[in-house]
Amino acid sequence: MRLLQRSGVCALALVAGTAALQFEPAVLRDLVFDNGSHRMAVGAVRVPLWAAARAQSPETFSLENVRLTFGSTTYEAQRVDFSGVASSRAEVDALLSASSQPLAERLARISAREIRIPELKVRQKVGPETQATVYKNVLLADVLQGRIGQATVGATGVEISDEKTSLTISYGRMAISDVDMPAFARLYETKAVDAASAPLTRIHGAFSIDDIDMVDEQGLSIKVARLAGRDFLARPTRESWTGTTEQFVTLGSRSDDLTEDEQARLLSTLGDFLGAFDIGFIEATGFELKDPSNDGATGRIRRLAYTGATGTQPADARAEGFEVTDKDGSVKIETMSLTGFSLKPTIEALRTTSPDALRDLDPAAMRTLLPTLGTLRISGVDIDTLDKDSDAKSPERIKATLKEFEFTADDPFNSVPTNIRVGLQNFAIALPANSQEDGIKDLLALGYATLDLSFMLSAGWDETTSQLTLREVSAKAEDMGSFSLTGVLGNVGKDVFDPDTAVATVALVDARAKSLELTVQNTGLFDRFLAQTAEEQKTTPEALRRSYGTIAAVAIPSMLGNSEQAKTLSQAVARFIAKPGRLTISAEAKEPGGLGVADLIGLTEPAAALEKLNITAKVE
Repeated sequence: MRLLQRSGVCALALVAGTAALQFEPAVLRDLVFDNGSHRMAVGAVRVPLWAAARAQSPETFSLENVRLTFGSTTYEAQRVDFSGVASSRAEVDALLSASSQPLAERLARISAREIRIPELKVRQKVGPETQATVYKNVLLADVLQGRIGQATVGATGVEISDEKTSLTISYGRMAISDVDMPAFARLYETKAVDAASAPLTRIHGAFSIDDIDMVDEQGLSIKVARLAGRDFLARPTRESWTGTTEQFVTLGSRSDDLTEDEQARLLSTLGDFLGAFDIGFIEATGFELKDPSNDGATGRIRRLAYTGATGTQPADARAEGFEVTDKDGSVKIETMSLTGFSLKPTIEALRTTSPDALRDLDPAAMRTLLPTLGTLRISGVDIDTLDKDSDAKSPERIKATLKEFEFTADDPFNSVPTNIRVGLQNFAIALPANSQEDGIKDLLALGYATLDLSFMLSAGWDETTSQLTLREVSAKAEDMGSFSLTGVLGNVGKDVFDPDTAVATVALVDARAKSLELTVQNTGLFDRFLAQTAEEQKTTPEALRRSYGTIAAVAIPSMLGNSEQAKTLSQAVARFIAKPGRLTISAEAKEPGGLGVADLIGLTEPAAALEKLNITAKVE
């Protein structure tokens, strides 16, 4: 019996001892440190009793009532739990105490298996706008020398507000890998002496956010099924990210009342900040917008994506599966993309130009602010909606499609694009049957119910040859016809792109035309015109062809003279009218250097100009 009693007492003592060892006494209280760029306060540090009793470096400890401030941003957590801590006691103490060492250096000494934060509150103020964010169930796993292997957040709520508006945002699960906390801290602590030479450092790797939902005070709702990306890169700014943010707050709070000096300083600061970060890739899928205040209009985007530029790949931004629908109809665009664009020229000019110079920019300085556009493409457009601008009691529907639109402006010289391409492919629109517009009425009378147009302009300048090549100027209308023009201008030097318009004008006058080729093709318009005209004149299309052909054969030589060049032109045009197909006319300057403006000034008749050209023409 005594043995049984003793056993029971021992068991109770063991349980009590174990419970006591698990008790977490506060070993430090009310810690505060402030180095000017940031401030940290900790209400209490708690460790297991056994670690406190033995004065060991604890593998497990907790922080209570933590508050960290970077500039206008404040982080608050009631509790932060560390487990599997591999850092020494001194390294942990250094992180939580006042120190002259930068926070980045102290973070780089922290290693732990897990850091858990049940709730993290972040508050940031920029000008009149306040952003309050609450993160739930934050887990930082595999922390090694301040770098987080994997960070996850269970749910997030955000409220953005100012004096007039508010926006509420919620996120589902959030995950981010390879977070470099020391590098992140350095952004806020470090001032870059030469921001342009400071390399971009990867702050984190891949990330994803599920189920984003945004609602404003008017009920406008935006949802995104998933946001994902990788490789956020950044570097410090001239005044550090803390100083830069403070400047934005100071100047942004009175944006409507800034002096010229302050406006220039704000632009310079903005350029410095925009050049201080980049991202490798980001995309949003399942984008949906609902606007109850606009007749229940809805918008959808299947995918939004941005890919940063690399050494071999240009930057690319795109939207796929765009659709806007309301009670009157819909507008759909399959793809919109912008490739090869760059804001670097603009950012660099803003960053390096002094505030004094920004106040009064000359034309040359204005050019340096121009970005490189690259290539804009829009394809798969489908419009079907009511003509809301019509005065008719029963407005007709607008139905139009576009296969592709392209605009390229790149290869800049002195900030002016030297490669230009503008193209419109198969823009088709149904002609309003009851239209009273003269041009549309004429097309309807010719039997056209739909207008299908294509257009192309392509030109480029070569510095080595000083030539401006007109690669193509063309237009085409389905079941009507087409024309195409190509040519070469020589003696186009770099002075054509001089910011001084007087210098550029003189240089352009010195340009010399070397060759030109025009192609015209009939695919139906001329035949319909002849048929309609013949019916009105009570004759036949064949009779009109003969009549028009004879007029061309006589009229052209009478205007241009009886030179061989004029005869070649008149005969080709007459044959084309007699049997419309394809007409090609080529003109080349007899002088190897080309035909300049000065060569034409002294000429009094068109015939004299033709004598300076070799002209060929053919009809197919």
